[in-house]
Amino acid sequence: MRRRLAGMAVLLAACVLASSCSSGSADAQPRKGEEKRQIALILKSGESDFWQAVRNGAEAAAKEFNVELIAEATADEEQVSEQVRRIEEAVHYRRDALVVAANDGKAAAAAVERAAAARMPVVALDTEVESSRVHAFIGIDHYEAGVKAGSKLAELLEGQGRVALLGFKLEESNASERERGVRAALAAYPAIRVGETAYCASNGKLCELQAAELLGQDEPVAGLVALHAASSSGLARQIDRLGMKERVKAVAFDIEQEDIEYLQEGVIQATVAQNPFSMGYLGVKASVELLRGGKPPERYDTGTTVIDRSNMFWSDNQKLLFPFVK
Repeated sequence: MRRRLAGMAVLLAACVLASSCSSGSADAQPRKGEEKRQIALILKSGESDFWQAVRNGAEAAAKEFNVELIAEATADEEQVSEQVRRIEEAVHYRRDALVVAANDGKAAAAAVERAAAARMPVVALDTEVESSRVHAFIGIDHYEAGVKAGSKLAELLEGQGRVALLGFKLEESNASERERGVRAALAAYPAIRVGETAYCASNGKLCELQAAELLGQDEPVAGLVALHAASSSGLARQIDRLGMKERVKAVAFDIEQEDIEYLQEGVIQATVAQNPFSMGYLGVKASVELLRGGKPPERYDTGTTVIDRSNMFWSDNQKLLFPFVK
């Protein structure tokens, strides 16, 4: 049954996928005889479904706007110095523009400054880079996304119970903003007690262990929020393994394809989904506009959607759950 449900979802997603690509504005259309520009795309990870969807969107835009995309990614989101080295390589090889999803917005700032000094337009995805030389930011409001997750959990708990959180890193900006939003939303419910936050970075095994510890405490938790994809997967697997889906309410972020069946079966009650395909597409589109003397918006919010079993088969939500291109 689990595989059959997942297969149905894939088929439905394929039916609606044809309308998922944005169309470019007139000033970003390829010009006849124009030399093909090189755009460096540097992502946080090459393995996850989320970052693969970002890359798919970027590749679609590169094809549409007749530019060459040179895409790279670190093995995981904790390889900060390796990513900085890749940004510096893009400057060294004189790429025409840089689109970067920084693993650490502060650590990447100096390399981004050098790119801008070399007259490379810089577009940041997902994570703010601490530099005034970034020309455009495309991503979500992580605090607002956290508020949505907290509000959904409060609804599921009917305003009462003990809650715990599972996140990426204490000092990571996106995760901390999501956590701040969750806690702000839950603070409106006096009968909800928010306990600790456990952190597991991008280590899937550690996320499972941390989830098991939170679920196995002497004082039981009634609800949990997982703040990123790895923690969402780890939490879902442990709830399923321990047979706790009837006792614990769980809200996730950016679930992987393998976790969608957990949403279908009620192991996870809801997920806060982004639009990674659009993020990649708009990142390349903005860089093309900058190269052609245009002025794209300095900030573009790609938005988030709370998806649960009641709306997961809506066509727009299927595009978010299955952000692939064939």
